Amino acid sequence: MKNIDKNAAPSSEEIEIFLKQVDFILPDGFISFFKETNGADISTDENYILLWALTDMMDMNKDYKVQDYAPEFFIFGSDGGNTALAIEKITGDIYEMPFIGMSNDAAIFKNNSFKEFIEDI
Repeated sequence: MKNIDKNAAPSSEEIEIFLKQVDFILPDGFISFFKETNGADISTDENYILLWALTDMMDMNKDYKVQDYAPEFFIFGSDGGNTALAIEKITGDIYEMPFIGMSNDAAIFKNNSFKEFIEDI
């Protein structure tokens, strides 16, 4: 059984601000999902996923120095531990990679659609 604990939705202004800052391809379904929630906790018997608040993603990527360590990616959440969830900027595909040892080479492909990513959790 999958439990999705959604935060309150971001305002249309907050979504617009985020989209103005994005200079890469977002996965299909990404904005549709985040129009309904400004971040979420998703859990199953086997997995836990923390999706960061849309309003925090840019700052979180700066804080984790993603541009320095894995410039081809943009992180949007984690497994609540050592694994980051990231978008490959050129394709919009979803990957996971370690926070420690983060690099383009350490990225592992997960899905090419945000909807499928959520379904596969």
